[in-house]
Formats: sequence, C-alpha cells, structure tokens
Amino acid sequence: MKKWKTLAIFLVFVLLAFYFGNFGFGKSEIRSSVQLGAASTKNATFKEGFCVYPDSKFGRIVAEELQNRGYKVSVIESPAECNSQFLAVWVEGINTTYFPFMAKGSIKVKAVYSSLGKPDHYLKYLNATDKERELITFVSNVNGEMQAYLVAYVTDSSKGLMGFRWYQEHLMEEAAKNLINSIENARQRTNIKS
Repeated sequence: MKKWKTLAIFLVFVLLAFYFGNFGFGKSEIRSSVQLGAASTKNATFKEGFCVYPDSKFGRIVAEELQNRGYKVSVIESPAECNSQFLAVWVEGINTTYFPFMAKGSIKVKAVYSSLGKPDHYLKYLNATDKERELITFVSNVNGEMQAYLVAYVTDSSKGLMGFRWYQEHLMEEAAKNLINSIENARQRTNIKS
C-alpha cells in the first residue's frame, strides 16, 4: 500500500511539473500570417521607443521582444498619450491541444499602433459596438502620424518534451515577433514613400 501512495504522489508531482513547468525541448513547425492596415500622412514622424498597453502577460512578451530589438519600452497601465510610439496589444483567442510530448495550437492577436503615441484609434475601437469595423477605421489624419491595425494568426505543431505553460508562452512569443516584424516593415515602407 505504501508503494502505491508513493507512486501516486510521484505521478501528481510529474503532472504538475508538466502543467506548470516553463520548459520546452524539441521542434516546432510554425505557420503565421498578419493582416495589416496602415494609414499615414506625408512625412510621418516616428517617436523613439514604445509605450505598450496593457500590462498583461502578452503585453510584457511584446515589450520584451521590442527591448531585445533595441527599443526603449515602457509598459503602461492605461491607454494614454505617451512620448513614444503607442502599441496596444491583446490576445483575441488561443487554442491548444497539449500532451507532454506533442502539442498543437493556434493564437489570434490584435494590435493598434500610432507613431506619435496617440491612443485615439484604440480608444475608439474599445468603445465601439461594431469592433471589427472600428478596428479598420482610422481616426482623422494627424499631421505626421502613421496609424496601423494588425491581426496576427499563428499556428504551431511542436514535438518534444515541454510544459503546458511554456507552450502557451511559445505561441505568444511567436505572435509578438510577427506583430513587431510587420510594424517594422510598415515603418520602412512609409519612410521610403516619404
């Protein structure tokens, strides 16, 4: 009887380690796409650094990715005008099928961006009844501003030894990389046109 109790306790610890563990060893096959809509006036201005909203798990992952790319970043508690570029990010949905040695998942994230640090587009989206329409409708042009909305989809199939928490963070990290790549590409295209 004592062996069974010991075995049961051991199995509970192993299951908890896989569920709460932040580890992953293996291969991932990732597919992603980003829908981006951008509007800018002539001679768009890009403030230094980023203000990322909200202070959430995904917001902190986006902020960390921006810092890794050399940007100065502050995570803000409320969507207010800031002296950096404004970026509001959120997870629209995440689905995972998880086993300790194999996982499949998808994530959909959205973002609203302003090169001048203005949260107006995001605030209009936040207060809208028709959110899909408001997301793609830009606020009246402010001289020197580039505005954008982004919708990123990432699907993943991973094999190897991994924890559940690590896998969900892995999906968010891949989505963050795709969002930031798209913003940087849109900024470069705007600079070329100006």
